[in-house]
Amino acid sequence: MTNRTLAFFYNNLTMIMINLEDSIGLIANFENWSENEDRQVEKLKKIAKESKLKSTLFIITNKEMNYGLWNSNNIIQKADEKEIDYVIFYCANPMIKQITDFDLYNNIEDFLSVRKMIISKDYIDSNDSRFTTNFIQQNWKENAIIIETTVTKDLETNLNLLKESKFKKFEELNKLKYQFDARVSEGKKLGRTIGFPTINLITEEKIALSYGVYACNVYIDHLKENFLGAGCYWKNELNQDVFEIFLIDFDKEIYGWKVSVSPIEKLRENIKVNNLEELKELLTKDVKATLKFKK
Repeated sequence: MTNRTLAFFYNNLTMIMINLEDSIGLIANFENWSENEDRQVEKLKKIAKESKLKSTLFIITNKEMNYGLWNSNNIIQKADEKEIDYVIFYCANPMIKQITDFDLYNNIEDFLSVRKMIISKDYIDSNDSRFTTNFIQQNWKENAIIIETTVTKDLETNLNLLKESKFKKFEELNKLKYQFDARVSEGKKLGRTIGFPTINLITEEKIALSYGVYACNVYIDHLKENFLGAGCYWKNELNQDVFEIFLIDFDKEIYGWKVSVSPIEKLRENIKVNNLEELKELLTKDVKATLKFKK
């Protein structure tokens, strides 16, 4: 079964006209999609049907990776389940500040065929504060549709489940696994000196997990394969949040490659070690505990 939703990342600097059917877009906080966004999506579908337009989730992003509750794959899955036609990840690069409001509007309305736009009252997008209710009203004018939002508890519930490492409960509730994306960075390569080479993922923002050691599945986008790993989420000496993972049965150099990480179970809290031998002993136990999840 193929997805009905067409999803893509669009960089406005290209100024390329995409051959899309006319649609009505919805701007909302889809990185933290909750019952509130569910209701907005249903309104989008209703208005799209009445207007004889396609439906579009219009998602502003200012970075390659999303560290909210849902990554781009999750968002596309949820959109597909809701039978949304398009998901546009609109890249708000630094040069966007040089573009006038009219040119920005024209790029979205004309080049991407988003003829109408839905946005909630008093909305300011967290990825680019230029995308506000006022901006939509001033440019789409009579084709701007302003809706009310409601406060829901499910976002807080989901965040608490992740913080408490209740991943099975999270999946049962949402019918999706939690995952986050990152690119592999070079580390100090200390692990390889004791037989545990790791991939280092520096997250630009704090992800929705508590610090500690996790058994996890790691999907390597370039290889289109999943690998089991023991990962440690911690803050390094540069005050960066790092998810460092030893991949079992894996020995490739993958610096710069994109991976998606799905935690399976929290194994333990972080422990301070006094020497490399203590670290090696800990890692050996972590890998042994992780192997019980091997299929």
